[in-house]
Amino acid sequence: MGSNASRLLGLGLSQKSACAAALVFTFSLIMPFSPCQAADSFTVASVIDGETLQLSNGETVRLIGIDVPASSKNVKLKDDIKNTGKDSPTLIAAGKNAAKFLRKLLKNKKVVLEHDALEKEKSGRRWAYVYFYLDPHLNMEIPEGWYAELSPGTEERQLRVFLNATMIRSGYASMKIVPPNAKFQELFSKLQEEAKAQKRGLWK
Repeated sequence: MGSNASRLLGLGLSQKSACAAALVFTFSLIMPFSPCQAADSFTVASVIDGETLQLSNGETVRLIGIDVPASSKNVKLKDDIKNTGKDSPTLIAAGKNAAKFLRKLLKNKKVVLEHDALEKEKSGRRWAYVYFYLDPHLNMEIPEGWYAELSPGTEERQLRVFLNATMIRSGYASMKIVPPNAKFQELFSKLQEEAKAQKRGLWK
């Protein structure tokens, strides 16, 4: 991929200093953060499924803009079969893999939540874009399917992973936009097309 944004998505931490200026400019264009939607920091107590987190304060968070296959036989599984054309064992396995991926990444990890137009359902469950930070002292290569960016507003040029986008780009989830929470619709659509082209996860 030729663009600065594309290069960042696979950027190793050892490379970030040399590319910082270009990357800040690039992500200011493709990741339009809104000052009216504040970001809050929480600890993940558990992962309920491939799109839902339980926070240490007892709140439940649903990741905006993604849809993960059902991980058990239920009403949603019937819809997933109809929408994807895949059989139930394949979809259940995909749902379980998505939850396993989140548990490996997030259990007891601090995350930052960013909200869109609608922050909570009537039930009290939050809708959020979820981010977690990479240790700046680790020299690592970011996995191909992750979506990382330079974190805005930090003194140290630290990378953070945009979890909603990562789930789509890695093929663990498909895009599902439910208005009015549509801020990253264009980005998610591009990442899903990439996942399909690369035959990742759901698109194998």
